[in-house]
Amino acid sequence: MPLILMVGFPSSGKTTRAREIQKYFAENQQRNVVLISDNEIISQMNIDKNALFLEMKKEKELRSKLHSDALKSLTKENVVILDSGNFIKGFRYELYCSSKSLSTPKCLVVCDISPTRAWELNESRAENEKYIRKTFDDLVMRYEEPNHSNRWDSPLINLQLDDTLPAEDIRKAIFEVAAPTPNQSTINAPLNSSSYLYDLDKKTQEVINSIIQLKKQGVEGENIELTDYEGKYLTKLDKNVSMLQLVKSRKQFLSYAKSHASTTNDQSNIVTMFIQFLNNTVTC
Repeated sequence: MPLILMVGFPSSGKTTRAREIQKYFAENQQRNVVLISDNEIISQMNIDKNALFLEMKKEKELRSKLHSDALKSLTKENVVILDSGNFIKGFRYELYCSSKSLSTPKCLVVCDISPTRAWELNESRAENEKYIRKTFDDLVMRYEEPNHSNRWDSPLINLQLDDTLPAEDIRKAIFEVAAPTPNQSTINAPLNSSSYLYDLDKKTQEVINSIIQLKKQGVEGENIELTDYEGKYLTKLDKNVSMLQLVKSRKQFLSYAKSHASTTNDQSNIVTMFIQFLNNTVTC
C-alpha cells in the first residue's frame, strides 16, 4: 500500500538504504515488499547509465518505466520502495498525485550527504558501477532538493551516511497516518467539458482496440506493454477474457468517470487511469 521514495545525489547510498528498509519490513513487519530499482531497469534497457542520464529521451523513458512499475505494484498488501535518484521535483509531484489518487500513503527517505562525499564514494566503486565526472556533475546540478514544507515532499526523513536506519520512524510515516483522499490537488477537471468527454470516450476505445489487437496476435502473459502506449502495461493478458467483458469494463469506467471528477483532463492520464481500472477489475 505505501510508497517510499529514495532521494539523493548519485552514489549517496540510496540502494544500501533501500535494501535495509526492504529487510526491515519483510522480516520485522512481515510485509510484502516490492523494491523497484532504476539500476535494474537501466540494465534491462541495455544502455550504460552514464549515457542514459546524458540523453533526455532515454532518461524520460526510465522515469516513465519507474512510474509505471510503481503504480502497478501499489496494492493494499505491498510496501513499494522506489530506489532511484528521484531528483526532479516535477517527478516527485507526479508520483505524489498518482499515489494520492489511489489513496496511498507515501514518504521520502533522503540520503543527505555532500556532493564531495558522494563523489568519493563513487570513486570507491567497481569500475563498471561508477559515474563518470560529466554525468555525476550533471545530476548534481539538476538535483532539486526536497522541502518538507511542500506537500509532495512530506513526510520527509533525512539520513546522514552513518545514521542508524530510523525504521520505526519510517513505519509510522506510512502506516500510522490516514490514507490520503483525492482532492483538488489531483482532481482539477469536472466532466462537463465536451472536449474532455470526447477525449475520455476516444482514448478508452483506443486502449480497448490496442488490447484486441494484441489478443489477435496471440500475445499472452504478464506485464504486457500496450502497443502505442510506451510505459503502459497490463498486469496480465489472458486469452479467456472476451470482447464482451472488455466492452463492459469500458462502460463501467465511463460511467464512474462521468459521475465523479476525473483526476485530470490530460489525455495521457485518461489512459493511465483506464489501464489501472482494467488491471484492478478484470484479468485481461
